[in-house]
Amino acid sequence: MKWLFRLTVLVVAGWSGYWFIGARAQENLFANLLADGREDGWTAESGDLGVGGFPYRFDTSLTDLSFRDPSGKWGWQADEFLITALTYQPNHVIAAWPGTQVLDTPEGRVTVDSDVLRASIVVAPAINMPLERLQLEGAGLLLNGTGWMANISTLNAALFQNETTPTRYRLGIDLEDITPPAFITSRLGGGAYLPDLVDKLRLSGQIYFDREIDRPAFASATPPRPLRATIEPSFILWGPSELRLTGELRAAENGYVEGNLNFEVFNWQPFFETFRQASNLTTTEKLTLKRALDGASDGRNLAFTLNFINGETRIGPFTISPAPVYPF
Repeated sequence: MKWLFRLTVLVVAGWSGYWFIGARAQENLFANLLADGREDGWTAESGDLGVGGFPYRFDTSLTDLSFRDPSGKWGWQADEFLITALTYQPNHVIAAWPGTQVLDTPEGRVTVDSDVLRASIVVAPAINMPLERLQLEGAGLLLNGTGWMANISTLNAALFQNETTPTRYRLGIDLEDITPPAFITSRLGGGAYLPDLVDKLRLSGQIYFDREIDRPAFASATPPRPLRATIEPSFILWGPSELRLTGELRAAENGYVEGNLNFEVFNWQPFFETFRQASNLTTTEKLTLKRALDGASDGRNLAFTLNFINGETRIGPFTISPAPVYPF
């Protein structure tokens, strides 16, 4: 039995050594990431940085985090950020955001509280650590901005890298029980046509970037830029109405979006009334468009296409607004 005891001691000692070396490597990794960010002009500060989870996990905890990009327009603050990886699968990490976070954006500050907010991140075992899979789960999200508030009951999102085309990613987003900010619902009729609560939103599609999403891309001052997107069957379920969507969008040389969005709308009149409230069309243009939609529908349901051409948004022969500016 002595040989079995000695073997056990050797295995435990070897595994313990591996864990402590790995834990020290984790600490150095995150400390170096913070230092690299500061060298690139970011504000990147953290309080305590520690690794636990012996013997099967690397549990990294960072406290009192504060990040701000070199322009000063974007920032993130959090009391705590947790990152967990299994010792035998360090390229797959689970990240969790407990407590309150503060986001600074060009449009103002947003405070985010949640019951659950966590992500699963898988990178390929390569030097540049390309992102293979990102999944995000949230529940009980409360967003507070300057003079506004929004709620999301359930959030599920995922981004998967295509196996044969590294710059192509599949995106999926599911939201349930969404309460938009009051300034949006008031502009859409204040609940007169559609309720304040959006029942469900699902977005599915493929996004083509100009380069792979990897570690150098995160460190770069210019992150990967989406060039075009294919929208696969997606929908919004909102009160008595449902809107289904497909399409294809791309960046145009004039700085606008080009492409098309195909809509199927079931019980379309409430959606039109909210659009009528929010649009900048003249009364005559709204009446003309309403008559055209009446003629194209079967009473309750409607199918139409928005075309983005030469900086304009068109429904058939009607130009209803400028095309969206390409944001990237």
